[in-house]
Amino acid sequence: MLLGLLEEGQTEAVTEAAETASQSPFQAFLEDVRAYFTHAGMNIVIGLLILIVGLIVCKIIKVVITRIMRRTKKDEAVIHFVASLIDVILKIVVLVAALATMGINTASIITVLGTCGVAIGLALKDSLGNVAGGMMIIVNKPFKKGDYINAAGTEGTVQTINLFNTVLLTIDNKEVVVPNGVLSNSNITNFSAMPTRRVDLEINVAVDTDLVKAQNAILAVCGAHAKVHSDPEPFCRMNRVANGAIVFTVRAWCDNADYWEVYFDLQEQIREKFNQVGVVIPFPQLDVHVDNRTD
Repeated sequence: MLLGLLEEGQTEAVTEAAETASQSPFQAFLEDVRAYFTHAGMNIVIGLLILIVGLIVCKIIKVVITRIMRRTKKDEAVIHFVASLIDVILKIVVLVAALATMGINTASIITVLGTCGVAIGLALKDSLGNVAGGMMIIVNKPFKKGDYINAAGTEGTVQTINLFNTVLLTIDNKEVVVPNGVLSNSNITNFSAMPTRRVDLEINVAVDTDLVKAQNAILAVCGAHAKVHSDPEPFCRMNRVANGAIVFTVRAWCDNADYWEVYFDLQEQIREKFNQVGVVIPFPQLDVHVDNRTD
């Protein structure tokens, strides 16, 4: 009988050991959590305090880093990105420290994350790509806050570079959020990168116009404008004849900030100058011939 009890005890022990060995990492994690809440004491309170105080410290550190970087006159977009990245890293450290203090086996959490690593990696692929894209933007510096850019099918003034996206403000005051991953992999045209910019215009005149008179009138307007540069000097030449009109190509250089003012001013002033010197600006015409013959 004693032998039978021993054999039965050994069988149960073997069965229990086999069941324990067959548990998945997630089941082991749940067992740890259940055991923890059964035997936990003041560790929960201490862990919560670490979490609360740690989050407050993270916020203070973020503010301090932001102020220090502003004193070094870093770009606002770079400051925002770096502060956000450091804030996320510190919060992860605080969370892990709080869980460890509470007695939760962080190794089990890491094991679960490792087991689900493929699924998590696929789920966060785009988010991680956006973070990497943001880092590439910060390192390569294709633009900064306040620059007017065209990229990823949209254009606007850069407002902020966040951890996952960049915010643009369009000229009609719309906010566009562009993922950093898409932005870093697209062609970027930065209209604000250079201190000067060229204004390109096409001016039409009638086909019977004196070309020298029209050309001199256009160059006189460009030369008289206070914000048009004399070096490089304004350019004006006949380009082609199209749709019953002679087309002049006009190029003038100005400061980047004055581009739109010069763009519209030149067109208005050239129109007024043409009226003064008698240069005709053509308009679309349709010639209709009526055949009165009868069969």
